Amino acid sequence: PDPVPAITEMDEGEMTPECYAKSLEKRSSLAFEDFRKLNLIDKDTKLQVFPSKHKHYRSRVGFGIYDSKNKNAYRQLLQNPPEDSKDYLCHVIWRDGVLLRADRFPIASEWICKAMPLVTSYVLGCETLRRELRGAKYLGSSNGQLVLTLIYKARKLEGSWQTNAANLCKAAGLVGIVGRSKGVRVVVGAHFVVEDGVKLEDGRTFKYRHVESSFSNPNLTMCVHTLNWLCSCSEDIRKRIAKRPLNLLELYCGSGNHTVALAGKFFDEILGVEIDKKLVDFAQHNLKVNDAHGARIIKADSQRFCRQVLRKRQWQITGVSDEKNETLDFRSSDPDLKDNSPPKQVMDFSAVLVDPPRAGLDKFTCENVGTYPALLYVSCNPEALKRDMKELGKTHRAIRFAFLDHFPYTKHVECAVYMVKKAPLK
Repeated sequence: PDPVPAITEMDEGEMTPECYAKSLEKRSSLAFEDFRKLNLIDKDTKLQVFPSKHKHYRSRVGFGIYDSKNKNAYRQLLQNPPEDSKDYLCHVIWRDGVLLRADRFPIASEWICKAMPLVTSYVLGCETLRRELRGAKYLGSSNGQLVLTLIYKARKLEGSWQTNAANLCKAAGLVGIVGRSKGVRVVVGAHFVVEDGVKLEDGRTFKYRHVESSFSNPNLTMCVHTLNWLCSCSEDIRKRIAKRPLNLLELYCGSGNHTVALAGKFFDEILGVEIDKKLVDFAQHNLKVNDAHGARIIKADSQRFCRQVLRKRQWQITGVSDEKNETLDFRSSDPDLKDNSPPKQVMDFSAVLVDPPRAGLDKFTCENVGTYPALLYVSCNPEALKRDMKELGKTHRAIRFAFLDHFPYTKHVECAVYMVKKAPLK
C-alpha cells in the first residue's frame, strides 16, 4: 500500500507552510545524520533538500467506503461513525490502527478534494452504484483530469451500472470510471489521465500517461524536483566521462518517467529495463509522445538481466521491430543464446541508474553496478540504501545526496545519491 498519512479535517489547521518547514528541517536533518554516522556521506558530499507543497500534493489516493446500510467490517471498526439514524456514505482511512471518516483529505489534490463529496452524494442516491461498494481510488493530473476506481465485493457490473457510472462521470467531472470486483473490470470512459504539467528548470516540458491501477509518481512537485536533480547529475557525468557515445543503463525504469527526461540531451543511448509488461507499454508511449530519441525499453527481470548483461556492461541490438508497440527485440552478447544473427549495434554503458523497490538491490546487482564509473540511485527505503551504499562505498564515493520529500508529515523517506568511482574517471 502507498505510505499515505492518515490526515483528516482535524489536522488541516496544522498543515501550514511554517509547520511543514519545521517538519522538513527535522526529518531531513535526521536522515543526513543517519548516513553521516555510517560514513556513507562526508563533508565533501553535496547535500540537497527538495520540499513538497505543504498540502494538496497527492494526485493518487485510495479510501475505503463506509455505508450505513451495509453490515460490513467497516461498521464495527469505524471510530467516529455518523448517527445510525442517518443514511450515510463516506470515505474512510486508517489512522494509528483505527478507521476514521475522511470527509476531507487535504493532502489530496484540490481536484480530488472537490470530487470526493460529489461522488459520495451521487452514489448515496444510486443503488446500482452503491450496492456492495467497498472502496474508491482517485487518480488525477494537474490539469484536472480524474479517473475514479470503484471497488466492490463480489458482484456483477451489469449494463445499468455502466449507464449510471457514465452519469456520475458527468456529475463529478471525471474523465472515466473503472469498476472492479472479483474477476471483473469494467471501464466507462478513459482509464488513464495525461499529466502535462512536468516543466523542468531547463525549459523543457513533458507529458506522461498515468494509468489506473499502475504505479505513477503521485507528487508532481517532487517528480519535477527529482528529474531536475537527475538532469543536473547527468550533466556532471557527461563532463567527467570523456568516452563517447555516452550510454546509460536504467534498471527498474517503470513507465519511463526518468528515461524521457534524460534521453538525447545527456546520454547518447539509454536502455531501460522493466519487468512489468504494462509499464513497458506505457514507457513506450511516453517516449513516443515526448519525441525522446536514443532511448529503448525492454521487458526483463532485472536480476536475470543483470546476470547476462550488467557484468559485461554491454548489450547487443538485433534491430527487430515490433510494429504493434514499437518496441525492439534485444539480445545479450552472450554467445550461448540461440539467436546468433549479427547485431546492428553494440551498446557499451558508462553509467547506471537504479530506482529499485523497497527491498533495494539484490547482492549480485549491487556488486556489479560497482564496476560502473558513475551511478545514480533513487531509493524509497533509506535502510536498503544504507545497506547498498555500504557495499558500493568499497569502490565509489558519494558526491551528491538528496532528500526528496515525496511523503510530507510521515516517517517515509525518499533519497537519491550520485556516486562516482574513487579512482579517477577515464
